[in-house]
Amino acid sequence: MSKKSHNQQSTANQLTRWLIFLGVSAVLALILLVAAPRIMHRSLFSVTDGASTGTLAVGVTDVPDTLDIRTVNNASLDRVLIGNVYETLLGRNSDNGITAGLASSWKTSDDGLTLTFTLRSGLRFANGHTLDAASVVWSLQQAVSNKWPGADTKLAALASVTNPNATTVVITLKQPDATLPRTLSGRLGIVYDSAANIDYTNQAMGSGPYRITNFTPSQRIAFAAVSGSTAKTHTVTVRNYSSNSNLLKAARSGDVDLAIPSDPASADSLADDQNLRVSAGTSENKVTLLYNNDADSIFSDVQARTALRMMLDKTALLKDRSDVAQPLGGPIGPLEPGYEDLTGLIAHNADRGRQLMSYFSSSYIDTINLVTSETYEPLAQNIAHQLQEQGISVEVSALSDAGVQDCLSKRNFQLLLTTINGVDGTADFADPNGPSRYTNADAQAQYTQAVHATTQEAYENGLKAYARTVSSTAASDWLYARKTAVIASTQLAGYSAQMADERLPLANIVKQ
Repeated sequence: MSKKSHNQQSTANQLTRWLIFLGVSAVLALILLVAAPRIMHRSLFSVTDGASTGTLAVGVTDVPDTLDIRTVNNASLDRVLIGNVYETLLGRNSDNGITAGLASSWKTSDDGLTLTFTLRSGLRFANGHTLDAASVVWSLQQAVSNKWPGADTKLAALASVTNPNATTVVITLKQPDATLPRTLSGRLGIVYDSAANIDYTNQAMGSGPYRITNFTPSQRIAFAAVSGSTAKTHTVTVRNYSSNSNLLKAARSGDVDLAIPSDPASADSLADDQNLRVSAGTSENKVTLLYNNDADSIFSDVQARTALRMMLDKTALLKDRSDVAQPLGGPIGPLEPGYEDLTGLIAHNADRGRQLMSYFSSSYIDTINLVTSETYEPLAQNIAHQLQEQGISVEVSALSDAGVQDCLSKRNFQLLLTTINGVDGTADFADPNGPSRYTNADAQAQYTQAVHATTQEAYENGLKAYARTVSSTAASDWLYARKTAVIASTQLAGYSAQMADERLPLANIVKQ
C-alpha cells in the first residue's frame, strides 16, 4: 500500500472511532439527563430503606402541663412518653401482659428473691450515650432515694440492685414480690441517662424511638424519630383539644389523623364518616360504685352492702351505655392477672335485697349520699332511680373532679361512683386505709400471700381467691371495665385502641 493510501485509511479509522465515541457519549448524556432528576431527588429528599418518613397529627384532650414523668404521677404523661420517648426495663403487650423491654429476657429464682435481667445489646439514649446495666441500677436508685411517686410501696421489697456486667442487672428482694415485673413495665421501670443535663419539666432524654422537639404545656408535644429508629413515621405532633366535641370536629375535618376522645362513647357519632375508622378496645379503668366502709357508715355492715348489690340491676344499668367494654362482678378487670368472671357471685335479686335491708331502721339508713363526677352523672341518676324503686332514698351530687377528690378525702360520701385503675385499684381493697376503707382480715391475708408467691401461677391463683373474698363480702360494686376508642383516618395503619387511655405506641403507625 502506498504511503498516501495508508494515511487515508488511518484518517478514516480515527474518524470512525470518534463517531462511535460521540454516539456513545450522546446516549450516556441522554440517559443521565433523564435519570439525574430522580437521582438528585432521591439523594436530597428521600431516605434510605427502613428509615421513617411522613408526618402524623394526633388529637387528645389531656396534653400534660409538664414532661417530668419522674415526679408527677399523671396518666397523660405515661401515655405520650412511655414506649415513645422512654423505654422501660420490661414491656407490655396489647393484652397488658408482661413482655421483654430493654431487657430481652429475665428469670426469677426458685425462692422468688432474685430477678436477673439480660439487656438488649447496643442500647443508646437519643443523645448517643450508652444505655447499659449501670443506667438501670442508677435509675432504680434514683427512684428509691428521691421517693418518686409509688416507689415507697412498689419498690419496697428491693434489697439491692447490682450490675455484674454491662448487660446484666440483678435485683435481690427482702421477700418475694410477684408484682415487681409489672412495676418495671411502668414509670418506675423507665431507664434514664445519668449524664443527661436537662430540665425534665420541659425536656426529655430517653432511649425510645422518638425524641421531643417542641413542648408547649397543656397544648402540644412534637416528636421526631431518633436516628436509626424503627419508627415508621418521622414526625408526630400531639395536640390538645379543650373538649371531645372539638376533638371530633378536628377528626372530621382532617386536622388530626388520629383522635383519642376521653369519652369513648362520643366516637360513635363519627362511625358513618367514610374517611374515618372508629375502633374500640378495653381499658384497665373499672367503673365502680365505691361503698364507704367507715365505722359510722351503714355500709360498714356486710348485710347492707350485699342488699345494695342485690337491688341493682346491672344489665338494665349498662344496656344503653356505649362506654362499656365488659360487665364486672369483682375488683379484678379482664386485663389484669387473676381475672375471672364473678358477675354471678351476688346475683340481682331485688326481693332478697329489700328483705336484707329491712333489718335496718329507716332512721339508720336515712338518705344515702351518692357522689360522682359530672362524667358519670347520668349513670348515677339511673342507680339512684333503681334504689329509690326499692324504697332507698338517694341524693346524687355531681361534682368536678376536684370536688370528688375533696369528698373522698373528707369521707363525705356513702356511695362514690368513680373509676379505679388496674392492679393499683385492685390492691386498694387489701388496704384498710384505701378509698373504700374496706377491712377484711381474710382478704388482706390472701392478697399478701398472692404478692409473695414465687410463681406466676401461684400469684394468679392467690389473686383469684382474694377477689372472691372481696366480691362475696360486697366490699363495693364493680360495674364494668371501661371501653377505649380511637378515631383514625382510613389512611392510617399500625395503631391500636387497646388501653388507648394510657398507652399510645406511635412507632408502628404509618400513613399509607
